[in-house]
Amino acid sequence: MAVPRSGQPHTDLDQFRRQIRDIYIPAGGIGYWQGAVRDGDDVFHAGLVAAIQERRRFGIELLYSDHEGGQRTVSLFSVTPRDASDDPDQWLCSVARHWNLDRPDPR
Repeated sequence: MAVPRSGQPHTDLDQFRRQIRDIYIPAGGIGYWQGAVRDGDDVFHAGLVAAIQERRRFGIELLYSDHEGGQRTVSLFSVTPRDASDDPDQWLCSVARHWNLDRPDPR
């Protein structure tokens, strides 16, 4: 949940949590992802609530793969508050970085 920084490595793979819902999105298709931290005792809860209340940018890393479990990728999403004068509840989410795990990184 840190602020995305250039050149930072992805989180260790054993630190990721299993996602509850699998969503297949075909190549070139449009999809979505939903996440929640509902347990107040969760290690991420306090920091996430503070970032939202203080309207600070934060990052979310997702580990995912294709429908056969291959081509694993970690993607870093940056979540940034929009201008509060427009609507204080609007946030912009964009991909900041991808890491290929099962094949050479193209960079």
